[in-house]
Amino acid sequence: MGLSVQPVSSTSGYDLLINGEIRVALRVAFPSLRRHRVTVAGRRYQYRYRTWHFNFHHHGRLQEQYTDFFICLGVTPSERNREEVFVIPWEHVTGKTFSLHGGRGPYKGRYAPFRDAWQLIAGPHQPLQQRVA
Repeated sequence: MGLSVQPVSSTSGYDLLINGEIRVALRVAFPSLRRHRVTVAGRRYQYRYRTWHFNFHHHGRLQEQYTDFFICLGVTPSERNREEVFVIPWEHVTGKTFSLHGGRGPYKGRYAPFRDAWQLIAGPHQPLQQRVA
């Protein structure tokens, strides 16, 4: 993408500095198995599905802005070349965590527009409404 990328000290709260000004926090998660139970017509069913969890908070708090973007990378070690990447601007984070649940279809939740949204980092000078559109 032609960007300058520098790693930064772990005490800064973010991991990379892009073009000397854009702060990026990396979040990498490996899948865990989550159990889900439902009862239909009196019968109980139990499902297990993969879930990737990403934390946006520091020590349970999400107060002052410490990064401009989160890059959430969901890795599946058993399936090489299968990764889910979300490039989420700080302004669009709505809670302390993001859980990506594996299912039959692609994720369609609130962060779906940010899947592989690398162009947001390449064009931070644009108004946020244009970056997401």
